[in-house]
Amino acid sequence: MDHLESDITEYTETIWKNVLGLDAIKSETIFQPNQLENALASFVHITGKWSGTITLHCPATLARKAAAIMFSVPEDEAEIQDIQDALGELANMTGGNLKSMFPEPCFLSLPTVTTTNVDLRVPGSELICLTSFRCDNKPFSISVLKKIETNGSETE
Repeated sequence: MDHLESDITEYTETIWKNVLGLDAIKSETIFQPNQLENALASFVHITGKWSGTITLHCPATLARKAAAIMFSVPEDEAEIQDIQDALGELANMTGGNLKSMFPEPCFLSLPTVTTTNVDLRVPGSELICLTSFRCDNKPFSISVLKKIETNGSETE
């Protein structure tokens, strides 16, 4: 877990390049989803020996571009279901790669996608890493939230 940010960067750059043919460049400027209108968030939960949530926040325009590429349609023809599926799949791939870093056994949930103009909150968790990127001159971020156990001890 010491190299979580560098692993997120490596996985994200690889996924976006291999799946979308796009360059995702790590940004030192923190992306704040509450500063955008029409932002989308997708997330997957990891449960098991380690429990937490992996989130992907991005502007709707970037999600639409990802959907157009994934489903080989013009951007203006990408339907909302395509956009949600594409963003969910990006979160799923990212979460699947990150899951391998945590103690086994761990299980990955199905992805969830929502429209949001605020920070996504997962009660009972704490942010352990937030990494921002730029792609096609648009910001997006990947965050890792760790579940806090109710008895006062955290998961590993």
